[in-house]
Amino acid sequence: MRLTVEEALTIYPLSKAKLVAGSKGIGRIITSLNTMDAPDVFDWIKSGEMLFTTAFAIKDTPDSFLQMLRKLDERGAAGIGIKLGRYWSEIPDIVLEEADRMHFPILELPYEFTFSDQMNALFHAEFQRSTEKLHDALEKQKQLVRFALQTQSFADPFQKVADILARPLAVVNARGQILLNASGWPEAELLASWPWPPKLSRIESERGWTSRIPLTKEADCYGFLLVMSDDPDALQEEEGLLHQAAEILSHHMSRLDDDQQTIASYQWGTLIERYVQRQIPRDTFQEQARTIGSPGPAGPFVCVVTIPSADSSPESARDRFHDFRREIKYHLHLGTLESRQHVLFRDRLLSVFQMNDGASSGEAFMNLVVKSFDDIHRTQAGDPLRSYVSKVKLELPELLEAYEECTEAKKIADALSFHSPVVPFANLELSYVFRYIPNDIMKRYCDNVLRPLQSKDEEYRTYMLSTLECYFANEGQINEVAKQMFIHRNTVLYRLEKMSELLGLDLRKMGDLLKLKLLFMFKRLMTTNDYNA
Repeated sequence: MRLTVEEALTIYPLSKAKLVAGSKGIGRIITSLNTMDAPDVFDWIKSGEMLFTTAFAIKDTPDSFLQMLRKLDERGAAGIGIKLGRYWSEIPDIVLEEADRMHFPILELPYEFTFSDQMNALFHAEFQRSTEKLHDALEKQKQLVRFALQTQSFADPFQKVADILARPLAVVNARGQILLNASGWPEAELLASWPWPPKLSRIESERGWTSRIPLTKEADCYGFLLVMSDDPDALQEEEGLLHQAAEILSHHMSRLDDDQQTIASYQWGTLIERYVQRQIPRDTFQEQARTIGSPGPAGPFVCVVTIPSADSSPESARDRFHDFRREIKYHLHLGTLESRQHVLFRDRLLSVFQMNDGASSGEAFMNLVVKSFDDIHRTQAGDPLRSYVSKVKLELPELLEAYEECTEAKKIADALSFHSPVVPFANLELSYVFRYIPNDIMKRYCDNVLRPLQSKDEEYRTYMLSTLECYFANEGQINEVAKQMFIHRNTVLYRLEKMSELLGLDLRKMGDLLKLKLLFMFKRLMTTNDYNA
């Protein structure tokens, strides 16, 4: 039995009883019922037990009843019901005051009903409730089994499981990222004491209790299922159901991490690989994509190519790609996109993301993808991978152009010694265009712009030019320039003013800014001897 005193008072005929003391204790749990006919009954009292009595054993000794009341409270009894009219006409005030002080419920039981009437009613109500809970658990179990057996994919399997369990819950992946929060708890509280060991835990906090179940399959832990409740016993009662839900989520997460693919996905991946390597023409690609019912993007998309560093072994690169794909699939933004494919071939991972309807523009969507990849890279210690992002493309055949933009971004970034983990082609587009300008023309342009500086000594030229270059690299952020060069921001402003006067350029004018932008771009291109070869 697991009824609160408050719930018991709603069940007929106990609903005819009157709560006369200890009202603040009506949340006490009744686990069993007993009758009292001896004053030393507390020696056999169990925690959670509710006593029914006629007060025969204590009718002449209210002080003894006080002592017994304290003992019952110490043993964790749920409360006591007294039938008045035979031995006591009323309960002494001193007893009521002590019960109120201890928050120990005292009930005046209805005289016209026997103890057995009231006890049987409580047992019957508990039986009905237990039966309903069992049916509810069985129904949830059936829904979980049906969900596990269905072959179609679900856009949000975590929410599906949350809907079935109908409990506040959250799902956290192995990196500590919250994949679903249907609990109402803030992120900081959900992730308290992270990282967690991969074992079952039941934690108490100010908000209530949490059952934390690891999502494991074989030797891998893919994350945790967190289920919340105000009642720890309720979590224990549903432990089997929660473990079943955790197994289903573990299976789902492991399937997304595995290299298993449907036949259509395999054909699609092979088709992409042949197309971007120019083994088939555009028309053939379109025709075969229609034949297999292409799972590719049906609207604007961006392409991302992720490549390991040159010193990575093939084995470590494969493991790294496996982990990296997991992070992409469960990223808060990337993982929710309607269409996303990943094709692994040669030494690279090609990812295609369809622009969602909520994106305000193609540029905003591209920036979202860039930022999301940057977030993933920065969470990986010693990350040997770099990602290159294309511009937004409108039609599927433009996949080749998008792929080549990514490979071109890699070439330019390598040539110009860019070390950012994510490189958008859009940021390097001018370098892509200007690479065809001969070195002698670029040198002539640079010498012409910097001619007024040539009369200064080498040290002066070096720190003035490096300040100006740092200014452009940081998009005009004075504080960042000062921080990187270890000088005061006023020094930065002074040097920029002097350079403006010396070169005859105004940093507030777009035309002059473009001249200097070209200057530094040409200087970087010229330092790469084999780039224009």
